[in-house]
Amino acid sequence: MKKFIIFVSLVACIAMAGCKKENSKTLSDEDLVAQIFTAGMSWNTQAALLKGTYPINIQVDNMVQGPVGGYIHVIGSVTGSMTIDDQTGEILGGTMLLGLTETIIDYAFISNDVTYTMNGAPYLSLTGTFTLQPGGVLFGTASSMQFGGGVLITGTNGFSK
Repeated sequence: MKKFIIFVSLVACIAMAGCKKENSKTLSDEDLVAQIFTAGMSWNTQAALLKGTYPINIQVDNMVQGPVGGYIHVIGSVTGSMTIDDQTGEILGGTMLLGLTETIIDYAFISNDVTYTMNGAPYLSLTGTFTLQPGGVLFGTASSMQFGGGVLITGTNGFSK
């Protein structure tokens, strides 16, 4: 499941990589994505409960406090199923459906010595379908993610995005 977090973060970073940087005190897209997806993927701590279980049904309701203040409230669910070899515990394949909504309220963090505050405009949503390959570490070609909503970010240096 840790590879899933890395996969989601990489996809988001690649999607944001085309954005223009204005100066060294500008909020980097990587820092922004890291803050959003760390909160969004915090449901993953429950994934350890799936050992030997075939259906996946994780209800997500998690509050993540900002490093400097505010919070991100993540709600939704992760559902699907996995095929697991009962003898070895190896994942033979599976499908996961992800549906999360992040409500962001005055979430504050520091990047490049500038404090940024983020609020949902009005929220962010993440939905996706992921097919797991044998071994459970690679996603199949039928996997997809969709992002919706928006955020408003302001910085102590007059920055707004």
